[in-house]
Amino acid sequence: MKDVQSELDSRGIYIHGVGISDLEYPIIFNGNHTIGSFTMLVDLDENVRGTHMSRFVEVLNKYYDNLSEKKLLDMSEELKNVLEAKKAYIKVSFPYFSLKKAPITKLESYTKCDVTYEVIDDEIKLYLAIPIITLCPCSKAISNYGAHNQRALVEIGLKLNDEIKLEEIAKYVEKSSSGMVFSLLKREDEKYVTEHMYDNPHFVEDVVRDLSVFLENDNRIGGYKIKVISYESIHNHNAFSEREGKAW
Repeated sequence: MKDVQSELDSRGIYIHGVGISDLEYPIIFNGNHTIGSFTMLVDLDENVRGTHMSRFVEVLNKYYDNLSEKKLLDMSEELKNVLEAKKAYIKVSFPYFSLKKAPITKLESYTKCDVTYEVIDDEIKLYLAIPIITLCPCSKAISNYGAHNQRALVEIGLKLNDEIKLEEIAKYVEKSSSGMVFSLLKREDEKYVTEHMYDNPHFVEDVVRDLSVFLENDNRIGGYKIKVISYESIHNHNAFSEREGKAW
């Protein structure tokens, strides 16, 4: 059959990115079954009319059931080879579920964080959104009893030098917050969580600084960007803090 995409183009216009976007596909990432939303692009020489869109999905079909950070880099290289391109770009976003034990009863339930990987040729970036709890140090200091606390969100961008487990980053976040969010807590667990929060008050600035210390000391991370949003329970605004580090 006639290959129209491979026809010569006389306009002399190079295209930086062409491919597919918003493709939802079942994936297994580090053993975790979930659904990924993919954008996959390559560049296109000025003398070629079009790319072969079907080949993007053909490449994905070779990797979808055994994905990892390394396999994403392998996918990028294969896209360039299959589509005869100089550059490739892959973005995949997915919810990542992991089992978490309640602190006292040890009952297990799933917690979710939102994950995005972005691959540009041989460079890979990881973006995470992890819910936490913040308890206000000022509120604790000025009150005779109690202190306002609320759910907050940590958004992290990481430029990776080497593979790193998502659970490791989640552990850094946990140690940098007043407390973590659980799907299942019994009364004895809830008592522990609320008292632990009270003993570990954190401003959004504290979360950013504590988390920066962990990321600065991890050589697998070449650069990072942190945003912390605290959905304030007694104010008509949110508290916000951000920081970039290393070679972001």
